[in-house]
Amino acid sequence: MAGDVQILRRKGDNCCRDIKDIVNILMSRGFTNEFLSDYGDYYTFSINKPGYDDDGRWYLDDASSWAVMYIDIIKRKYSYYCTVEDSSGQKTDYYRYIYIEGYGDRAFMYLNFLHEYFKLFPDDIFAGAADHLYTKEDIDRIYEKEIWSEIWHCLDPKTL
Repeated sequence: MAGDVQILRRKGDNCCRDIKDIVNILMSRGFTNEFLSDYGDYYTFSINKPGYDDDGRWYLDDASSWAVMYIDIIKRKYSYYCTVEDSSGQKTDYYRYIYIEGYGDRAFMYLNFLHEYFKLFPDDIFAGAADHLYTKEDIDRIYEKEIWSEIWHCLDPKTL
């Protein structure tokens, strides 16, 4: 299942200071070849693995060895994604922070990445396919499942 997905940040608090943490997550998962291009208001970030290690959980059911991410560092009108209302009725605007190109067969690779990402940035939201929004709690719950669907990012997180 191909498609593009996004990580959303509230308050439009996008910045480049988090890129080091993002790189460290990916390097800890075997992505040792990176290329970062600075376009002034966003970065294009390409990563790939030189080979595979069968001992790592992140390789199960996922043969992907590369990814392309766009990291927006300046809040612009087109980066606005949605307004989320919490249980108390407070509304918060969310803006695109990371745009991930061609989700495709990388479902487990990204699930693993998001599980680590949300440890560092628990207030962000993952926008999967079909406009489904996933919180840190949703990602953790899906990640901990013994059996999970490879199209989890296309399903309503409440049903998973």
